[in-house]
Amino acid sequence: MTIETLTTPPTTEQQAEIVDVYRAAFREPPYNRMEIEVHLFADSFRQQSRRAGFKLAAAREPEMSRLVGFAYGFTCLPGQWWYEQVAAAGGADLARDWLIGAFQVAEVAVHPMWQGEGYGGQVFDTLLAGITQARAVLSTMAVPSPAQQMYRGRGWQVLVAEMHFPGVARPYRILGKELR
Repeated sequence: MTIETLTTPPTTEQQAEIVDVYRAAFREPPYNRMEIEVHLFADSFRQQSRRAGFKLAAAREPEMSRLVGFAYGFTCLPGQWWYEQVAAAGGADLARDWLIGAFQVAEVAVHPMWQGEGYGGQVFDTLLAGITQARAVLSTMAVPSPAQQMYRGRGWQVLVAEMHFPGVARPYRILGKELR
């Protein structure tokens, strides 16, 4: 497996591969993402890849050069939808201490054919390697999952135990980690 990083927006071809992995990774339980959610992700990803501090880590299977997993994020700032939702739920102290200027992990996904092989952890660790921010934050579904185990095993702490994003039926958990 090879892991590459990008700090500029991916090409159209790379974006299509990322959306395909997202679709495969999140169509099954506990995620159950519908095709409309995949399209919303594709639109969101295109916008987020142009944000300050954008970084993408992508794992490829070398023989076929097939994308098998990715993780990406960017600098978390006031005015961004996620920041505003979490700051409203968590309050001014959370926003000041954890959100402003943190590195926000937006997504981590591994194609089901390669799940359970450690590739999610590898792209996640590669994504966070060399980040200059003192803290990182993310949201994850508030259900038992391999992702929850991965974050816990890497020392992430719960900042908001149950977060309800507008228009999203599933509850989420907000996690944070001191990087220094």
